[in-house]
Amino acid sequence: MVKSKYVSVTQMCNDKSNDDLLREAIANFCQETPGTRERDKAFAHLWKLILKFQIPRTSPHPRYPDLLQEIQLEFSQRICTEFEKIKAGKKSFVHSLRLWMNWYGLRLGFRILDLDREDKKKRVEISLDAPIPDDNNDGNTPTLGEVIAADIPEPMDTLEQEDFEEKVSAKIQDLVCHPRDYPQCTCAEIAKRRFFRNPPQKWEETAEELKIPKGTLTAHWHRICKPRLAQIKNELLGGE
Repeated sequence: MVKSKYVSVTQMCNDKSNDDLLREAIANFCQETPGTRERDKAFAHLWKLILKFQIPRTSPHPRYPDLLQEIQLEFSQRICTEFEKIKAGKKSFVHSLRLWMNWYGLRLGFRILDLDREDKKKRVEISLDAPIPDDNNDGNTPTLGEVIAADIPEPMDTLEQEDFEEKVSAKIQDLVCHPRDYPQCTCAEIAKRRFFRNPPQKWEETAEELKIPKGTLTAHWHRICKPRLAQIKNELLGGE
């Protein structure tokens, strides 16, 4: 009988540290030929360790399983090229991998927060459409959204806001920075889709149209574009 080179997780944990287990499992996965059965088996073994050591941030959100599947795919596509960078972290490899998966790499933690924000936004939208109770019973009960919309700004305030938005728009066009290998995905192009469309374009649609992985797109937005946009806003408002 041929003995599998992938021993059980329990057996391995008796002999090696968590850091060593993960490094070895990643190395085994990356050395296998893509598309082969051996590579699939190596990844299944690696993912068991990832879950066992509680690397991914969890959430009770009903869409979390789908999100985790998406992260699992991105993890398999990126871990081999970014392994050395993660391994160079100052703390334990488990800690570095957890940071990479949940925050600055695959951004699972931020994506979970996005799910919660979407739910909160939907609840707010529903509440805006709800009628405001009163005692008139005349059939003309306004909704909360209508009451808010009735608070019309002064003409000068509107003109100042439009002028400010025009200046921001002009500045944004100069943001031509983009991720490596994706020159079409500039900060200006992303901002145009996020700020100047109503409703804002979803990340999935932007990624599909610009032919860029969603993880790469959102990472570039948060790491590069948002800080530069904040700087533009600060400059226009008279900050340093």
